Amino acid sequence: MTETWVRPARVDEAAELTQIAVRATKHDGYDDEAIARFMPGLKINLALIAAGLVFVAEGENGVPYGHVSVRPTGIGGLSLLDGIFVDPAYSRRGLGTRLFATAIELSRKLAGNVILINSSPHSVEFYARMGANKIGATPFVFSPDVQLSMFAFAIPPSTEHGT
Repeated sequence: MTETWVRPARVDEAAELTQIAVRATKHDGYDDEAIARFMPGLKINLALIAAGLVFVAEGENGVPYGHVSVRPTGIGGLSLLDGIFVDPAYSRRGLGTRLFATAIELSRKLAGNVILINSSPHSVEFYARMGANKIGATPFVFSPDVQLSMFAFAIPPSTEHGT
């Protein structure tokens, strides 16, 4: 894989980023009927892009490989991970980990000290490896037959070097 970096998303790439989320979800084994039910949760939120809360992992060829979005909750110190999606063609190469690190930094900028995560069944092990603690489960609002695991990730204090 070529060199990758993470940058803020642009509004004009919302459809392409939504398709990454769709491909990643299909790769998890969901059929077209499930994808149709999930679409409100997969579609990129333009307001989040405009607010600088969506970031893209891309290669030197300019092709987006994945994305992450975080939103403030209005509850002091708590951010919500809106989603991490990596195109299946680029999975298992560390992009999810890089995007999660971006979510941590973005949450810090939002004065967050905890990130709340609603994880699909296929991402539970990933968030556990990242250091998130499972705190419960909830039905997926767009498809109540799917149970999402709820995680909380305590953001470690910044070091003097800003990381």
